[in-house]
Amino acid sequence: MLLMLVALIISVEAGLLPKKRTVQITNALGANGDLVVHCKSKDDDLGDHVLHPGESFEFRFRQNIFGTTLFFCSFRWSREFHYYDVYRADRDGCSKCYWTVYFLGICFHDQNCYPWPVQSGRFINP
Repeated sequence: MLLMLVALIISVEAGLLPKKRTVQITNALGANGDLVVHCKSKDDDLGDHVLHPGESFEFRFRQNIFGTTLFFCSFRWSREFHYYDVYRADRDGCSKCYWTVYFLGICFHDQNCYPWPVQSGRFINP
């Protein structure tokens, strides 16, 4: 056990661990109101975060050594429910990944915008 701890400390000091990545999600819904963001990976559940218009939520992590890290988030507001993969190791090379949520879709660094997947949808109230 002590040997593993020493190896971990040496790895950190030598910079052998992957650098931390940051994902930031911003609510750009405007008059559509508050956004509830819930992000997860296979190992971590970051819980619900309520973002008022213009507010952001940010989290940091280290990519796994296998290059398979995935974080996905659900996005809820008024009667809308959508989800999106906000970090995929096989797709995203960013160390700081900025996402902006709009009514019609989600934008990466406010340049590449994607419509919500068709599996997303609306809440149905009886």
